Amino acid sequence: MREHLRSLIPSTPGALGSLEVISGSVLTFVLIALILVTSPKVVLAGILAIVGGLYFFARPAVSLVAVFMGRVLVDLLWWIPGSFGGLNVLEAFGGGVAALAAVLFYLELRRVERQPGFLPLLIYLGVMAIAVVRSGEVRDAAEILAKYVSPLLLMFLVSTLMDDDKRRRQFVTMVTAAGLVSLSVSVYHLATGQRFQFFRQGYYRLHGGYGNLHNHALFLLFLNALLFFWFMTSERRWQKVLSAGLMAVGMVCLYFTFVRTALTGVAAFVVIYLVLEKRWGLLGLAGLAGVLFLLSSETLQDRFSDIIAVFGEGDEASKRTLGSGRFGIWTMSVREYLHKSPLDILLGLGLGGHYEVTDAYADLYRSTKKSENLDSHNDYLTLLFQLGPIAVACYVWLQVIVIQHGLELHRWAKDHWDASFGRYMVAMCVVVFVTNALSNSFVQRVTVAWLFWGMVGVLFALHRKWSLIRAAEERERAAAEEATRALGRALG
Repeated sequence: MREHLRSLIPSTPGALGSLEVISGSVLTFVLIALILVTSPKVVLAGILAIVGGLYFFARPAVSLVAVFMGRVLVDLLWWIPGSFGGLNVLEAFGGGVAALAAVLFYLELRRVERQPGFLPLLIYLGVMAIAVVRSGEVRDAAEILAKYVSPLLLMFLVSTLMDDDKRRRQFVTMVTAAGLVSLSVSVYHLATGQRFQFFRQGYYRLHGGYGNLHNHALFLLFLNALLFFWFMTSERRWQKVLSAGLMAVGMVCLYFTFVRTALTGVAAFVVIYLVLEKRWGLLGLAGLAGVLFLLSSETLQDRFSDIIAVFGEGDEASKRTLGSGRFGIWTMSVREYLHKSPLDILLGLGLGGHYEVTDAYADLYRSTKKSENLDSHNDYLTLLFQLGPIAVACYVWLQVIVIQHGLELHRWAKDHWDASFGRYMVAMCVVVFVTNALSNSFVQRVTVAWLFWGMVGVLFALHRKWSLIRAAEERERAAAEEATRALGRALG
């Protein structure tokens, strides 16, 4: 089927293939129907979607870069009112990209199936399909499906299509550039006093250009880690100064979010990255600065005091509210999950089913009338409750593959940028482990999930490049040794 579809695409630029004729006819009738029965807004959105979809397949490598940059910028447009077919701007963009990525993934399957991590992805998708069938709400299930699957599909496409150094470095550069736009918005809001307008959990906090505080903090975590990578790889002094300055600004904005998960992630990233770089002096300075800052900031001490309280005296009931309720949510939801049937424990409760087990905690603090559902505040538990332990194992398996390939690139690559990128991805994967275990992070939050797995795609492409180089060097070495032995035999 896939090869038949490809055969319909013309091989010369001027030819008109059957697929184009059919597609053009269908799209014409679709547009006529839209004009007749829907509003101008929906018609315009439909036209833009069609044009964007056609360009995506015509120039997939360029489109991927635009998609990732677009996701960073679209995240700032949460405030736009209205919807398109019942979807807001973020949902429409994410769902559309997920659909396009799925089609391109299928068309490129012969190349994609040779990528690292393809087997755990297949198992993960199989379990996901079962979870969709077991789900109650179709719309919610479709939204969660796009959220959980699209980052992994995009990762394989980046790995496949970013097939030379120029494209790979442009990808990382353009994602950084889009991130700086978001950082500029955060700085603007900080300068205009936004953090004194939002009071949450006892603190005035900086939302930046985001509707959700944690989306803002986790994006700043990702961006600061990326800026630290550029600082470590830059060869010119002005580049290092620029990267360090931007990172300092980003850290100030991150601090004023007071989001513990993101701050913990930054600390984990710096430690792992500098250990791999063997920059012991810089690691010592960073550690000392972190300790002094923690000791001098009563706000940070208060934010992290729950960690000590968890191990202090008191029963489970008295500790339920620690960590913004995490202790209570985790203990009670796991207990509820283990009381389910063996089939539910093995395959999960279906997409959206995690709310069934978190209700046990939520009911303690809300009225008899059900309010907004309560999330698990732990991405691994969220996956477990919806998809079961098999899906969690596949997700962790993919993360282990990332760390393995990052360490190999760190050892193999003779190019400083490539080797440093391997170290960056190992540190980022540790960040994902930590933050996923502490909150809704790189699974539930689509933008940072796309960005992380997109960078994994770059890692896999670089690993493939250096694997081929090593294989060629091994062949040359073996040929040279054989020639030496042959010469020795001839002379002997």
